Amino acid sequence: MEAARDSDWLQGESQWYPSSDSIPKILKGEVQLPSNWKKKSSTADNIGWMRQRLYPLGTRILFSTAWAPFFLIISFFPLLSPGNTPNDQNVSLGLFICSWLLLIVPFFRLRQGIKIRAKRGLIDPYPFEFLLVFLGIVLFSLHIIIDPRIGWLAYIIFLFAQYRTIRNITVCVSVNSARWLIPINPEFFCQENLRDGWIISSKFRNGPIAYWDDFLPDYSADLFGVTRGESKFIAFTLTHRGGTLHDPFSENFANDELFSKLLSHPPIIIDGEIWPDRFLNRVD
Repeated sequence: MEAARDSDWLQGESQWYPSSDSIPKILKGEVQLPSNWKKKSSTADNIGWMRQRLYPLGTRILFSTAWAPFFLIISFFPLLSPGNTPNDQNVSLGLFICSWLLLIVPFFRLRQGIKIRAKRGLIDPYPFEFLLVFLGIVLFSLHIIIDPRIGWLAYIIFLFAQYRTIRNITVCVSVNSARWLIPINPEFFCQENLRDGWIISSKFRNGPIAYWDDFLPDYSADLFGVTRGESKFIAFTLTHRGGTLHDPFSENFANDELFSKLLSHPPIIIDGEIWPDRFLNRVD
């Protein structure tokens, strides 16, 4: 999610950081660009790459994620003490489904329709542990036929599946969400102006236009075309396997050798266009 006003478009909106009196100049975990990247500086010209902060991921799903285990735990109370609801099985099933919807629906809204190239295989439900859930459903069905005690094993598996899912979601949202932008004339977007390792997938448009062709563990790197008013930009993004955007220049990746080749040079060899003043009102 982006800020609404042009003046907030890069640094973000103050309401995203309620614990601060104003928009923080530097967030915990953010690092600066390497020296061989052209970074826009207020003391020099208005040309170069700039970080665009996106709405913090964790705060968008904190409430629902915290309540999910509660609904899962109480979903077994009607079966543990039958006869206290109009329909014990339906009430239990409803609470069980609600506990998972509190995880699934808010998390899918974070993905913003981004294609996830870092998936493992054709079917990768990460961060959701659906295989464990399926195993729990099978065992819960068998407890009716074989032995009621199997139902408790299914319950333990459901709890473990949700614990693993919440742990995976935490990984997806624990890194700052941002992308790096540079203004560009679309006529200069061509394979000759891309660094080695980057492959053009489309002519300049709003959406994915190039991708990093080397391996990254649990991540994919892409270039997106972005339009804001009459201005055109290239956005350098790092997408996690779970489908969330992570800031490429954070402490998580800056010192990781597996990302060194990707981050050592900017994806394009040109410096780009001059930044429009309307985006720089709050940038130091």
